[in-house]
Amino acid sequence: MVDIRRLPRANNSFEELRINNQIYVDHSDLIFEFAYLSGPNFLSRPRRFGKSLLVSTLESLFSHGTNFFKGLKIEKLWDESEKGKTYRVIHLDFSSFSYISPSDFDAKIYDLLDKTAGDLNFTRTKNSGTYKSDALLKDIIASDPRDFVLLIDEYDYPLTHSLGDKTLFEAYRDFLQGFFGAIKSLSGKMRFIFITGVGRFAKTSVFSQLNNLRDLGLEAKFAHLLGYTEEDMYQYFDEYVENAAVILNISKEECFAQIKTHYDGYRFHADNEIMLHNPWSVLNFLSTPEQGFKNFWYETGGSYPTLIAKYIKSIQETPLETLKKVRISKDDLDIFYDYFDTPTVSLLYQTGYLSLRPEYVDDLAITRYFLCPPNLEVKSALSKLYLKQVRDTPITEDDEDTAVALKADFKKQNFENLIKHFNVILNSFGFDNKVAFTDERNCRDFIDLAMSVAGINSRKEVICAEGRSDLIVEMPGKRYVFEFKLAKAKAQEEKLLEEATEQCNDKHYGEIIPLKELTRIAVVINAEDKAISQWRIVD
Repeated sequence: MVDIRRLPRANNSFEELRINNQIYVDHSDLIFEFAYLSGPNFLSRPRRFGKSLLVSTLESLFSHGTNFFKGLKIEKLWDESEKGKTYRVIHLDFSSFSYISPSDFDAKIYDLLDKTAGDLNFTRTKNSGTYKSDALLKDIIASDPRDFVLLIDEYDYPLTHSLGDKTLFEAYRDFLQGFFGAIKSLSGKMRFIFITGVGRFAKTSVFSQLNNLRDLGLEAKFAHLLGYTEEDMYQYFDEYVENAAVILNISKEECFAQIKTHYDGYRFHADNEIMLHNPWSVLNFLSTPEQGFKNFWYETGGSYPTLIAKYIKSIQETPLETLKKVRISKDDLDIFYDYFDTPTVSLLYQTGYLSLRPEYVDDLAITRYFLCPPNLEVKSALSKLYLKQVRDTPITEDDEDTAVALKADFKKQNFENLIKHFNVILNSFGFDNKVAFTDERNCRDFIDLAMSVAGINSRKEVICAEGRSDLIVEMPGKRYVFEFKLAKAKAQEEKLLEEATEQCNDKHYGEIIPLKELTRIAVVINAEDKAISQWRIVD
């Protein structure tokens, strides 16, 4: 019987986690690599990826030395002279309090700093400017230079939450520019500075004066600082995965594979190939495995629908293809923009909707890079938002019912019902989309989109030894291959059904690693009827 209480929760601080003997995935050797030096540091990562726990870990390290790090990698690395040394830590989380304007934001920061100032005996500078928190920060640091550590979590929270109001956005940006300008003047007077955020804009106007900032995201060795590697999953969570497998009545190996499919796939540097699981989603799943492989990241606010909505509108000509795979140069990943000038695809990369993938071109000896959804969880979120934009309506109860039905059809292998639900999907697009039935790929793409909305692991154009199958659906222990043909007239149906059947057999569709129980289905769609007219299980 596993102890679920040992799994961390979102609101756990590092010290609470250690006191309660909860699991801490130890990447503290990477923390040492930047924390032993002075100077300001910056790291961007998607929401729900462990930034706040990292800040809490740094707060403990500088507040109490290595007292809470017994047995962790950094304990042996941390300099002996530092182990007994403690600092005053100023921790500002810009997402932890509410505000409606830059002046209100400034007042809230001032109140937080005032609590620190209350413990010190110094004369405050009179401030006649619009904002006063930066002046108080300067006074605090000047009272005892080199005795302070400054930690700022979610620096861009006011910016990302005012994207719909450019005037307000620019007011927040101007305030932050001044605030970080004050930090620049203090950077040599503090032991350590660390800043986190979702947006990677460390060299743009927000940070224009903080030009000595070290962006850890540009260094390959820090790519796996946050998130869980595959090795971490086996080392720290093996018994919890086994528990989930028992509850879901699948093998432990299959459970690991499903976790990987749903929550793995993040890669944060072109020169670091390590793939990462989303900690939030993994911990939520392992805590409540009876709920199945839910979309935890999106359902808990880990995304920015306004960004993907903007992106979808910009690619209306070829949305389904572009949504899943976007070409990008390696150099573009390191370019800094300001928010309103940033290509939406870059924002999607930073916010976690898209992840980096290489494509090796052996004969040219080059590597091309693409951005694509990292996993099924994010692919499902993208598909739901795309569907809303295409139809200009939210996901309906009918959509949810269809999604549930699709899963049940595959589980029960009820192919009669499955084909009926495919027709429901095709008809949801057929009357308001002129290109829906002009090409079999469009029909396949709509069915694939519905699979993604349902959280079903489907893949298009899957390569095998003899060719590419139209659509493959992966289930625990089972694989389903669909070959689609589009008949423009009734007379073509029989011939196209035979062609689809022969392709499945002759090209050995679905016979790929790992080997699974295989079902191949030939499908003919009639363009005039806007529905599947014939289908066959291929022997």
